[in-house]
Amino acid sequence: MMAIIKNGKIHGRIGNYVYRVLNGQEIIQSYPKSVKQRGGTLLESKNFGKISKQSSRIYRLVKDFALNGINVQLYTDMIRFFKRNFSSEHEIINDSRYDNWNEVPGFDRLVINSNIQPGSILTNYPDVTINDDTCQVQFPGFDVSKKPRRIIKTASHIAYGFTLIHYDFKSGMAQKISDFESERFSISKGFEAQSFDIPLNINEIPIEKGILLFAFGLRFFASSQSFGYLNSKEFNPSAISGIWYKR
Repeated sequence: MMAIIKNGKIHGRIGNYVYRVLNGQEIIQSYPKSVKQRGGTLLESKNFGKISKQSSRIYRLVKDFALNGINVQLYTDMIRFFKRNFSSEHEIINDSRYDNWNEVPGFDRLVINSNIQPGSILTNYPDVTINDDTCQVQFPGFDVSKKPRRIIKTASHIAYGFTLIHYDFKSGMAQKISDFESERFSISKGFEAQSFDIPLNINEIPIEKGILLFAFGLRFFASSQSFGYLNSKEFNPSAISGIWYKR
């Protein structure tokens, strides 16, 4: 609330007014009042901050797995997903169905890359089952004779990969439980279906609750020994297969 007089003109704040000089002209403006958030607005702001942080930590791991070839809309969709299921009238945190690992509906709205889906190349999506201590994955085979709808013409080899991500509400941490990538297969020969059992633990400590997200994708290569992927933002067949929650 201090002002000075310079060259006969007032500079600074007096009471609820601010005095300044612009192009030799003295200007008086009302001092802007700070608005404090109250009640529901403050609570909603805090909840949004928490949801945004949860989404960001999972999003970073999904983005890394998807070789950064990801829809910018995915982060916004994740926030909406978390808000609806964990901070709204539709929240599932008090739903007894989630006393055990159960799939959360709505994950199919979370699109990693809208330009190309793995379903354009594979005949099926992976079949994922989560029980108390294991994630069981049945990954489908690839057969070029079944004429996939889209494929990179310069690619001679293909590989597949998947990641299983855990988010812990108590610690606020998101971590990869599994990050698998297969060997390279000749596109002309394809690869057979495979089964995987992923133990639900981190550093041999069992995962008892939280969120599990399973994502998978296909990688393309110019040769069996080439360096780097042919995948790009325009062609990066990756998808989220499901999200499970246990309270």
